[in-house]
Amino acid sequence: MTGSFRKAWAYTPADLWEPLAAHTGKELSGKDVAAPDDLFSDLFAAADDYFGVSTPETIFEECRNDPIAARNRFLAIKGTDFASESDIVFFLEAARDVIADYEVPGFEDCYKRLLRGFLHKYNLRYRLDENPDGEIVLRFLLPGSFTNLYAELQRLNAGNPHLAALLRDFEEAFDSYVRKQSESNVKTCIAKASNYAEGLASATHGTPGTLGALCNQIGDWPHDKMKESLQHLYKFCSDYPGIRHAGTATSAKRALASRDSSLASLLLLSFSGYLSPQLDEHTVLGV
Repeated sequence: MTGSFRKAWAYTPADLWEPLAAHTGKELSGKDVAAPDDLFSDLFAAADDYFGVSTPETIFEECRNDPIAARNRFLAIKGTDFASESDIVFFLEAARDVIADYEVPGFEDCYKRLLRGFLHKYNLRYRLDENPDGEIVLRFLLPGSFTNLYAELQRLNAGNPHLAALLRDFEEAFDSYVRKQSESNVKTCIAKASNYAEGLASATHGTPGTLGALCNQIGDWPHDKMKESLQHLYKFCSDYPGIRHAGTATSAKRALASRDSSLASLLLLSFSGYLSPQLDEHTVLGV
């Protein structure tokens, strides 16, 4: 789960709103009940609370009095019309209340089903949860933030060919490890990840050096133990036989395995978020 609603919003008319408007529920009496004509007028009014720029009253008046105009206005909304990614989430949660108020049989469940399908289809970074009273909560999930962090590192690399080459070396090493899954590939993969972290720290400090020493030169640590965690991880890379150096044979407790390649690489790249002040924290969070 990595995508954002802002990027996927253009697909909501076909995958979410138009199927929702086509819903027909059946009452206990057997009578069919269609989605209300003023659905898009009410949804547009709810969405406006989360726009970056408020809608003129003349457009509101048009939407209140003309269901077709309201439909066209609502379906023309762009993801960038919302103030932020979070505001899209808040609107989608609020839309459930609009839909539930109509009391059309199955209408609320239809919305939840379509929204869950949308999250899955576009691999969005959310999970749809429900409270006991039926209200929905779109949970932000961590994989999206890590994807954003990786994209931010790529952005930083665009102005530094040396960093770009170091990250490319890691990507090639990780690909080779996944294909072959030998212990030597595990070691190379971890080594290349540590090289990138060291290169980023060197670029930030302005002079080359070891990652362990450079951690002491970077003052943006929330606590000394966070700094020491990266220094200990770097020491593992240097002391475990065959990763960065010959290492100490007696230090190895066991042979490296798949989880070591994934977790050590994730830790090293995640710690890179501390190694450059140019990293955009809001972009990483995705809000």
